[in-house]
Amino acid sequence: MPLPRIRFASAPQRLDALSDGVFAIVLTLLALELRIPDREAGESFLRVLLANTAVLESYIISFFVVGVLWRLQHMASELTPRGTAFHHSLTLAFLATVTLTPWSLSNITSFPDDPVAVMGFSGTLLVSWALLIAVLTFAQRIASADTLDEIRAARRSLFGGPLVACISLAIAPLSTAGALYVWLLLIPYGFYARRSVTDAIDQK
Repeated sequence: MPLPRIRFASAPQRLDALSDGVFAIVLTLLALELRIPDREAGESFLRVLLANTAVLESYIISFFVVGVLWRLQHMASELTPRGTAFHHSLTLAFLATVTLTPWSLSNITSFPDDPVAVMGFSGTLLVSWALLIAVLTFAQRIASADTLDEIRAARRSLFGGPLVACISLAIAPLSTAGALYVWLLLIPYGFYARRSVTDAIDQK
C-alpha cells in the first residue's frame, strides 16, 4: 500500500527566524544606500550634506516603513495557525517583496525627481501589505472561533498600508517628495489600528 503524500511545511520557529533574518539584512542594506554625491573642490561635508538631505530623508522613511512591516508581520504570524504550507508560501512571497526595498530606495536616491522611482517604491510596499492581508484572510478561514474576532480586527488594521500606498502612487506624478512623505500617515493610523486590535482582545 503506497504511503500518503505529505506536503512539506517547516517548523514555525524556523519561519520566524528566517523572517527576522531577512528584515535584519534589509534594514542593514538600507543604510548602505546612504551615499553622498562626489563633492566639488573646496566644498565642505556639511554643505554637501545639507544640499542632499533628500537622501537621508528617504532612508529614514524607508527604515520606518520596513520597521512597521516587521511588526505587522509578527502580529500576522502570531494570529495565523502554524504548520500550513500555504501560510509559508504567502510569508515567503511577502519576504521577497521586502527584499526589494533597498533596491527601490536606491532608485529613489539615484533619480530623486523621477516619479516612476517613487511609484516603484510605493508599488512594492503595496504588494507587501496585500500579501500580509492575504495571510490574515487565510487565517480567518482556518482559525478557531475564539480567535476569529481578533484576526478580523488585525486584518482591518492592515488596510492603512494599501491606502497610503495608493495615495502615494497618485501624488507621485505631482510631487515626488510628497509621495514619499505621505508614508508618515502610518504613524497616526498606527495608533488607531492598535486601539482597534486591543478593543477586539478586550471584548473576548
